[in-house]
Amino acid sequence: MLKIFHIIRSIHLGGAEIVAFNIAEFCNKPSQKFEFVIVELHKTQDEYSRNKKKELESKKIPFISLGPKSKNISLLVDHFVLAYHVLKQKPDIIHSHTDLPDLVVSNTKRLFTFFHWKFPRIVRTIHNTMLWPSHDFLGKYVEKSFEEDWIAGVSEQSLMAYEELRNKYGMEISVHRRVIYNGCNMPEISEHPFKINSDKINIAFCGRFEMQKGIDILIERIKLINAKYKDEFLFHIIGDGTFKNEVVKLSNEYDNVLVYNAVPNISNKLKAFDYLIMPSRFEGLVLISIEASLSKVPVIAAYAKGLSETLPVGWPLQFNLDDEHELMSIFEKIKEKEYNLQTLKNQAYNFATEKFSLKRMVEEYSQLYSEVNR
Repeated sequence: MLKIFHIIRSIHLGGAEIVAFNIAEFCNKPSQKFEFVIVELHKTQDEYSRNKKKELESKKIPFISLGPKSKNISLLVDHFVLAYHVLKQKPDIIHSHTDLPDLVVSNTKRLFTFFHWKFPRIVRTIHNTMLWPSHDFLGKYVEKSFEEDWIAGVSEQSLMAYEELRNKYGMEISVHRRVIYNGCNMPEISEHPFKINSDKINIAFCGRFEMQKGIDILIERIKLINAKYKDEFLFHIIGDGTFKNEVVKLSNEYDNVLVYNAVPNISNKLKAFDYLIMPSRFEGLVLISIEASLSKVPVIAAYAKGLSETLPVGWPLQFNLDDEHELMSIFEKIKEKEYNLQTLKNQAYNFATEKFSLKRMVEEYSQLYSEVNR
């Protein structure tokens, strides 16, 4: 049996984390070929993470917290703690997800190299199309540690971003690279905490309140939409992040803007909404868009790398992020019922079921792990 450490930022809401959880749960069905351990960089203790940890325990998926709650302190000690667990548990493969886990793995590998210890094989999933955009020197330092590791891009654009990064740094591109699209379970319908108003059109935003997700743009667009159609739409903003204060302020100004903390298993609750809006600047391959399509909830999406790949070609609910009139036009057409909703739902659903199967994803990762261990 192969033992595999999945290194993630934290046991929290996020596409990379959900991919790691799904691999750990479903790659062993029906046969028990692998032993997975979820490794978070810093300890999480909010309601979402507590519930998720209970779920992992119920599914007999072990997890480790490398550092304390403080992210900055954790990054100072994580590589020492990871080295301890690697020496103690002897995993066959280290599977790293996103930039900070890559940083910790690279530092741990340097420790092993210094002491002439053998380090496990490394698999990295590239979850984004923008890699080290504001920390170029650190990106170069991290990438220098990786040679002939196994690379899985969650989209064509994310794999291209990895190749461009290696070229920029003058480093060899791994020959062991491929695209493995994120896979999603078919959502179930479950109870939800959302205050749905059936007399209005319910629009949801689900994700981190960060620049990447375009939450700052959404705040400004909601103000414009409300100036023209205040009584038509009800916005449900779900998540947490840097722009939390701005989001709360918006909800205090408008009674049609409701704010919720991150909600566990949100994919099973998306059916409550009429539309999902995603004003992202860039993505790797965003799961929530796929989950919405599988729930037959149409996605209003910005044109963005990694997000556009989740939707059918020519999807009519896409808009340019810097053009406020395009989004306003979409909302105008929604209000006037100009879209054939059933056609949109079926089109997106058929596209998602064919391209983003969970079964296909776990089969491809299982095959990858088997290749790594040869």
